Amino acid sequence: AVVSTQSTGVLYQYSNCPFCSKVRAYLHSSGEHFEIVEVNPVTKKETKAISDYKKVPLLVADGIQLKESSLITSILHTHFTNGTPISEVVQWYPSVNMGIEDTNKVAIVSTEKEEVTVTDKLYGVYCNIYAAWQSYKKGKEKLEYPNKYRIMGYDEDAHEAMLNEVKWRKWIDNHFVHLISPNVYRTWSEALTAFDYFTNNGNFSDFEKTYVRYVGAAAMYMIGKRLRKRHHLDRDVRSELYSGLNTWLRSMNGQKFHGGDKPDLADIEMWGMCSAFHGMPSWEDAVQNTKIEKWYNRMERRLNKKSAIGLTPANPTLSSVTSDSHIVSA
Repeated sequence: AVVSTQSTGVLYQYSNCPFCSKVRAYLHSSGEHFEIVEVNPVTKKETKAISDYKKVPLLVADGIQLKESSLITSILHTHFTNGTPISEVVQWYPSVNMGIEDTNKVAIVSTEKEEVTVTDKLYGVYCNIYAAWQSYKKGKEKLEYPNKYRIMGYDEDAHEAMLNEVKWRKWIDNHFVHLISPNVYRTWSEALTAFDYFTNNGNFSDFEKTYVRYVGAAAMYMIGKRLRKRHHLDRDVRSELYSGLNTWLRSMNGQKFHGGDKPDLADIEMWGMCSAFHGMPSWEDAVQNTKIEKWYNRMERRLNKKSAIGLTPANPTLSSVTSDSHIVSA
């Protein structure tokens, strides 16, 4: 059972970012109170004042910045379950410098056995421009957190369950998440539909809503195709999505949840990922072609019992906390 330590914090997020949705799902499951701050993706003014870190999710708890969705979940869960202060818990998750990250990763993928369309040609031009820009950027140090999927202080009797949980948390990050963008932005129409939702629920001015709707949709439409090729997905990305969801359902071995009679962290993080595109055409198609909806609804009912409010992407805010805490990078 999760032990309440009366801890509070602030999550800086984009409401429909899959990684942010994953962290938000965990915060709901914990029953703790966190403030959710929607970051303007154009100006990022909400995070500029507190951090040089330019990505989300960014969570500030007990005056400490926590980064990377899976790392945030593991640190908080370890903190909540054994009561160890976050300032101590972060020491159990050291970073390892993996050297200079290659920033010039864009390559033109040939279409040897496929008909070259106008879209492919435009995509090729886009890749050339992107590659040229990236070549001017310096490589950045890449940090890894070897323990980021581990929960410290677990019951030794639950060792096998812990290993299985770690396995599927990695699968969500390393495989399933890559199926989302190519499906959400599969067509121009779907990209516009997605950005209609994003701009209505995001932190935008009226001008930014119009700008982001069309420019953002166009950019993500092209990026979705680039991601499909980068991750070697079939042109029929819907079939890839259905396959991923069916793989997840099979991992439960006929049980209510991946964790058995109650959700484990893999359940919570997978639900968070799915909630990022819930209600969009890609989700509606998935519901029609897989049995994912029963598990999703079962998870939603379970999480709503733990949360102070309903789980809706448009209204993710929990009770507010003070915002004047001293911030130290973790």
